[in-house]
Amino acid sequence: MDEFSIIEAYFTGVGVDHDAVTKGPGDDCAVLAVPDGCELCVSTDTLLERVHFLENASGEVVAARSLTANISDLAAMGATPIGFLLALTIPHAEDRWLGPFAKELSRRAVEHGISLVGGNMSKGPLSVTITVFGTVPKSGAMMRSGAGVGDAIYVTGSLGQAAAGLEALKQAESGQLPLKEAYLNPQPQWRFGSRIRELATACIDISDGFVVDLNHLLTASEVGAELALDDVPLSKALREFADEKALQYVMYGGDDYELCFTIPEGHCRELAEIAEQTGTQISRVATVVSEIGLWSVIGDERSPIDIKGYKHF
Repeated sequence: MDEFSIIEAYFTGVGVDHDAVTKGPGDDCAVLAVPDGCELCVSTDTLLERVHFLENASGEVVAARSLTANISDLAAMGATPIGFLLALTIPHAEDRWLGPFAKELSRRAVEHGISLVGGNMSKGPLSVTITVFGTVPKSGAMMRSGAGVGDAIYVTGSLGQAAAGLEALKQAESGQLPLKEAYLNPQPQWRFGSRIRELATACIDISDGFVVDLNHLLTASEVGAELALDDVPLSKALREFADEKALQYVMYGGDDYELCFTIPEGHCRELAEIAEQTGTQISRVATVVSEIGLWSVIGDERSPIDIKGYKHF
């Protein structure tokens, strides 16, 4: 099969027919109509075999992780997904891999209300590059740079599970299904992100590790934070798998695709209502302070936290 035959067979009609997509696949460019009063948010990520997913990963896993990683960036801005571009490089055109990849990609696209609007195919080592488009009300996007002194810092979900799940898969551990599922089947928090857009002062998605991503937010906002270690969510599955190392997975693991955001004290009750309405787990873990840096607080003890996480180079 050549490039165009593959596109016709596997990628025609992926996702939803979105009103904002004036022209999808088939021309030299996609054409998007940004609704009145809105701005366009754009993000792109490349995922590689043996870097972002295991060697010989199934098509379903690659599709799930690739699309989630990109939509999670929209979630951090409070954006609603519209469309995405797919640049797919594969070593061989095999139905046993392409079929499940395209099926899971389409299922997820429909679930998140997003449309495949174009892309590119080429032959080579497995690589998936997705560029996503979403909209927010004009001047309404959440940024990393708005956190203020006294704001509460929250996270969604249970951190560290995906990193532990990856380790369990590498070690061929039996069981550990909740952890493996967190890695293999991540869920972007864009619906929750769009609901807190008017409450949050700053937001970032957690992909490279909680500590390093929180530090990105603090640096952009020119503030610091005190992290209450006792309040950091640790799932039962993670405790049982990692024991004393569980907190290390939470702090530095990465691949969570959850949100870390800041909220003024006066909006915490409203935030709790949104979390209940959307079925979203949230945990208050820290407080913004004026002194630059990140510290852990246990009782009366205050210690600087080592800033580290995933690095590409």
